[in-house]
Amino acid sequence: MKADEGMHRGYFKMVHALEKTIEWILAIGFFGIFFVTILQVIFRYLFNHPLLWTEELARYLGIFVILLASSVALKHEQHIGIDVFSSKLPPEKLKLMKMFYALVILAVMGYLGYHSAVLMIKSFFTPTPAMRIPIGIPYLGMLMGYICSFLFGACMLYELVFGLWATGEDTKEEK
Repeated sequence: MKADEGMHRGYFKMVHALEKTIEWILAIGFFGIFFVTILQVIFRYLFNHPLLWTEELARYLGIFVILLASSVALKHEQHIGIDVFSSKLPPEKLKLMKMFYALVILAVMGYLGYHSAVLMIKSFFTPTPAMRIPIGIPYLGMLMGYICSFLFGACMLYELVFGLWATGEDTKEEK
């Protein structure tokens, strides 16, 4: 039993480190969106010389931040959901339903991740309209979001299999 506890402790440290890293990246991304938007406003209205690249950068940062933030929301079960039926399930059936949900997440995120990787590779060196950087760089952010969501879906399944996931009673008290 001691080996399992050590394995789970290492797992939780790894997941926590990944989550904190993503949160720091999100904070930097949000600051980047704020900064380039303010920069655009200053240049457009104070200097009457709008910068062409700020809107494009803010858009790409926004997509990147949204996809990464959705993976963290997935980890904490904060996506919108209808729990009319699941709230009435006994804990063992709720666990099976969550396992199915985790498998669907793995399948969908794996599919989206694969196809975003293919798209990124095929069009990597096509320049973006305003910044003229390879379009593969913004597509990489998309791929990272899908990979993180896939990893957190795998975490959900791992925690369910090893009995580390909160039961329905625990989540009802939090709401």
